[in-house]
Amino acid sequence: MLFRILKNSFLKRPKAVFLVFLSITMGAAVATAFLGIAGEVSHKMALELRSYGANILLEPSALEGGGFLREEDLPKIKTVFWKYNITGFTPYLFGVAEFSANGKHERGIVSGTWFNKELVVPGEESTVQGIKVIAPWWDVQGGWPQAADDAVIGAALAKRLGLSVGGQVEATVRGTGQRFRVAGIVTTGGYEEEQVFAPLVTVQSLLRQQGKVSRVLVSALTVPMDAFGRKDPATMSKDEYEKWYCTAYVTSVAKNVEEVMAGSRAKPIWQIASAEGALLKKLNSVMLLLTILALGASATAVSTSLMASMAERSPEIALMKAVGADRFQITAIFVGETLIISLCGGVIGYLLGDQLAELISRTVFNSTIASPLWLFPTAIVSAFVVAVAGSVAPLRRALRIEPVRVLKG
Repeated sequence: MLFRILKNSFLKRPKAVFLVFLSITMGAAVATAFLGIAGEVSHKMALELRSYGANILLEPSALEGGGFLREEDLPKIKTVFWKYNITGFTPYLFGVAEFSANGKHERGIVSGTWFNKELVVPGEESTVQGIKVIAPWWDVQGGWPQAADDAVIGAALAKRLGLSVGGQVEATVRGTGQRFRVAGIVTTGGYEEEQVFAPLVTVQSLLRQQGKVSRVLVSALTVPMDAFGRKDPATMSKDEYEKWYCTAYVTSVAKNVEEVMAGSRAKPIWQIASAEGALLKKLNSVMLLLTILALGASATAVSTSLMASMAERSPEIALMKAVGADRFQITAIFVGETLIISLCGGVIGYLLGDQLAELISRTVFNSTIASPLWLFPTAIVSAFVVAVAGSVAPLRRALRIEPVRVLKG
């Protein structure tokens, strides 16, 4: 009997059923799209933010290493537990030098580093590391060093020395000199404009510090810090430490790197890490808010459509009550109708939302996304929530109908 009543209800009111179905479908589609891209957006935004600078600084510890790290240990960085989260790193070796060019003399910093070095990691695929990976925002006029005696000079220092691309600059450290060809002039708006950057091996030879580096900048994908992530690992229980270590906090990734680099001390660059975490949290909050608003708007549309439908069906409801139908039976009929519509709307909404998420990802990030497995049941549940929330007011109105008043007109 219930099935026949539901069937007749759908066949006799196609317009009303379609409006409810459309409202639920749109709500499920938007919720699916927003939730589907929420995780991907956070990941892709984190990747985009990695191009604005490293978030972990690796320095020699105060007790070991003689003030230097070993270059031979650098490949180990890509073997840590969070190796796939480490998007890039580059070492630096600093020294104070006297620069001479065009009859002018300046005192400044010569920095040995990697620019675009192919690194062989034992047991792993080869990887490319260097400044071009962790600092793609550098504005270089000219090109990057290709030979051992090529260098990139900061714009401010180049201006004082009267240098341009292709010029020659002499760097002297404790009586040892090295002539560099200016391959490029870098503009960053920061302290880099006062330095000369040359291949690491060349600067090691100039400073007589073969195989040594002063510091390493590491760029890693991390999750936003929370109260637990800020706890001191020394005060954690074994279970807490395991949870902290297996969560990609910037502190736990830094700890990973510190463990494989002998005589090192790793610390987050909080200015960058905190800003990234705050931005990603706000982004996730916006996506959640938009999802809630979309579901709320759909529930309102469902409620409006059902209220209009209930007004038309008042004689039908009054007649059912007159022949003995109780509140439970009436509720079962109308909730059954709504849940059937919401199931269909949830499935269609998931399919549409999946395509919408793909479109947004391609338009904004120029890449594809993979829908997580939990998204389909989430779409169905969202459709049910919209249907139930939109049915509350119309159902209460239906249950308050008085058969005598309605049937007598």
